[in-house]
Amino acid sequence: MERLDSSDLSARCRRDFPALDRRRNGAPPVYLDNACTTLVPRSVIAAMNEYYTDYPACGGRRSHHWFAREVTARIEGDSEQGIPGARQKLADFIHAASPQQILFTANTTQAINLVALGLKFRTGDRVLVTDREHNSNLLPWLRLQKQGLIRLEAVPADGDDELDFAAMEEKLKGGSVRLVSLAWTSNVTGTTLSAAKIIALAHRYGVRVLLDGAQTVPRQTVDVQDLDVDFLAFSLHKMCGPRGIGVLYGKKDLLGRGIGEWEGGDEVLEPAILGGGTVSDSTFNSYQLLEAPERYESGILNYPGIIASGTAIEYLGSLGMDRIADHEERLNGRLTRALLERYGDLGWFRIFGPRDAGRRGGILTFEVQRPNAVGIATELNAGANIMIRDGTFCVHSYFNNRFGPGWTHPRSHRDHRMIYRVSFYLYNSIEDCDCFVETLDRVFRERGYL
Repeated sequence: MERLDSSDLSARCRRDFPALDRRRNGAPPVYLDNACTTLVPRSVIAAMNEYYTDYPACGGRRSHHWFAREVTARIEGDSEQGIPGARQKLADFIHAASPQQILFTANTTQAINLVALGLKFRTGDRVLVTDREHNSNLLPWLRLQKQGLIRLEAVPADGDDELDFAAMEEKLKGGSVRLVSLAWTSNVTGTTLSAAKIIALAHRYGVRVLLDGAQTVPRQTVDVQDLDVDFLAFSLHKMCGPRGIGVLYGKKDLLGRGIGEWEGGDEVLEPAILGGGTVSDSTFNSYQLLEAPERYESGILNYPGIIASGTAIEYLGSLGMDRIADHEERLNGRLTRALLERYGDLGWFRIFGPRDAGRRGGILTFEVQRPNAVGIATELNAGANIMIRDGTFCVHSYFNNRFGPGWTHPRSHRDHRMIYRVSFYLYNSIEDCDCFVETLDRVFRERGYL
């Protein structure tokens, strides 16, 4: 495959994103908050607008008129009209065997909750997570633990910021682990775990695996069949897609088969939310569930978002996921080197995760431990339109475990610290990195840190 350098890829892409055309104080935005949500290209916006202007109707089995057929064709595909469906595009993107394994949700959070609420856990079951989980892959399991259904256990990282496989296997040997549910890529350190190795180890002990792919699927090629993963959750808003659309992939045997009552069984995912669109028939005594994916997609769906998600996938495919990953790593490497050269030996500046930027993908999270360390993100935004994230990134448990509860309100002024995250995507440029370094340096000097 032809390799594009960073400037080539960003120059090719930036004109596709109308938000980057904006100006404030005569300067463009420097958007470096992509781990939170990405910008949206014109083609995706056009796909959403087309729904609302041309065929703003229900899809699926509800209606069978002209508009409804157009909606359904763009979601499920229509070979006669030559229209590829969004569901098939998503299935192809992650190399699923069938589009029926793609369940549309509101986001990664909802997808994970569908698994937590749909699997039939037994008292005494254990669920394993990492020690750096987003709240979306922590709170659903904590709720089940509070209900007395499971015991939640965290597997720590080893000295190389990889999962401690020895510790994980020791827990698996106990025989009561029901599910391993892991953030594939940490939204704090950027480290991507060895998913294939994790899945193989868990399956050796008969344990299912759910991967939170929110930070992974947007940035690398994913093959669910090759991984042999049981469930995969991710969000389109982190990959140039519309807000309010997520995906839960599941193996066929975990999603149930045939139309009828839920067949039960501990290994079949029961629909967590029932209602319109999920059944073929109902009486005052019973109901007949539709096959997957419909049995899991209740109510009127976000049709424009689903349709536009297919457009987002086509856009990413036209660029190549390997190129996107390479582009992010190059930018991360450049910024990492610049920051460490300036502040790496000062004692109060530290980058989280591996020192090698290549292992942190598109994420660079750093700590500033100085008096009045808060507010730097606000000053970057005010000074040069630089947009980054500060705080705990919905990973409170990781930071509380690391620094102790109450660390955000230290007793001593000298103990102030704040965490900041820079995250790249395909439209970011070398110039964005240089602008960030120059502006951050000015902020540090104005605060008397240097």
